[in-house]
Parts: sequence; C-alpha cells; structure tokens
Amino acid sequence: MNKCILSIETTTNICSVSLFKNSELIAIKEDSNRNHSSLLGQFVDDIFKKHDTDISSLDAIALSIGPGSYTGLRIGLSFAKGIAFSLNKPIIPIDTMDSINDSINDSNYFIILPAYKNHFFIQEYKEGIKLNNIVFNKIDFIKDNSVIYGYSEDKLEKNIININPSSINVANVAYKYYDNYICHNIKSIKPNYIKPIQFKEKIS
Repeated sequence: MNKCILSIETTTNICSVSLFKNSELIAIKEDSNRNHSSLLGQFVDDIFKKHDTDISSLDAIALSIGPGSYTGLRIGLSFAKGIAFSLNKPIIPIDTMDSINDSINDSNYFIILPAYKNHFFIQEYKEGIKLNNIVFNKIDFIKDNSVIYGYSEDKLEKNIININPSSINVANVAYKYYDNYICHNIKSIKPNYIKPIQFKEKIS
C-alpha cells in the first residue's frame, strides 16, 4: 500500500515510535523507562529529521488505543490528536491485543497485558480468534499448562512467551485494515481503558 504512516505505541512502560512508507519500516525509536511525555515528541522529531522527511507527507497516524496504562494511553492519544489536527490527517486506532496478536501464529492461547498492580488484561483466543471479552484479573485466572503470550514488566511464575508492544506491530495491523479502521473524526477517538468502574474497591 502506497501510504506513509507514523505509528505510536504507548500502552505500557514502552514508548515506541516508527515511520513506515509503502508498508516498509523506515525508522524506529523505542525506550522502556516509562518516559512517554518527554520522549514521544523527541522520537518523532528525531525520526523525521534523520530521514529528511517532511511530517506533512504523512497519510495517517496509527495508534495503539488500548487496553493499557491510563497515563500511557492518554499521552499517546493526546499527542496523536495534536499531530492529526495540525496536519488535518486521520488516525488509525488499533486495539493493543490485535497488534500483539499480529505476530502470533498459534491456535489456542491467551494474550496478557499489565493493568494495575498484579492484575492483567487477559484475552483468550481459540483457533486464533478472540473468545469472549477481555477479562481483568490476576494471572492465576489462567489455567496451568495454557499457552500465554504477551508482556509483563515483572517476572511471573507462569511461563509467558514475551512479546513487547511495538509500533511496528501497530503499523502492520494499520496497513492490513487501513480502509476499515481509518478515522477522520478525530474527536470521536477515545482510549480503550477496559477497567471496572469500581476498580479500587475490587482489588484492595
């Protein structure tokens, strides 16, 4: 696809930004120290300067929309909206589970993402297809001997096949479903928090 896409992933402690042209990776910058607010703009500026590309040449901004960290999601979406509004460009919101799942070639498994303290967002897949809705629970919710993919900032007892959330996977999904996912109504895009309303009371 002949499109230029800036891809952003900020749903965990990882800040990942990449630039794609015609479905090919041009540049990527990543950091895992949870410095999204200070690094996101710097990464974008560095990428466009280093590769002598005008940001106005973008066709769209792909963004991991959640679930994930409240703070990370807000920072990523606010930044993406700022660029989109200033350049009059659309945003392609990508489900974080879908971006991680894009790199998995398996049948029956779970994908996890850190939520809060020792709780996770947990999505089950059957034959590579989502089964039911995302569950918010501890890792022990998943039965032993299950295949688990995903990301955790801490070492867990269960064996997890690690997949770091990355702007590369976000862009890959954005290219695959460009026409279906692209959103020109920027104001309508909201983070996909997926957390209980009485969140604190439930896990205290």
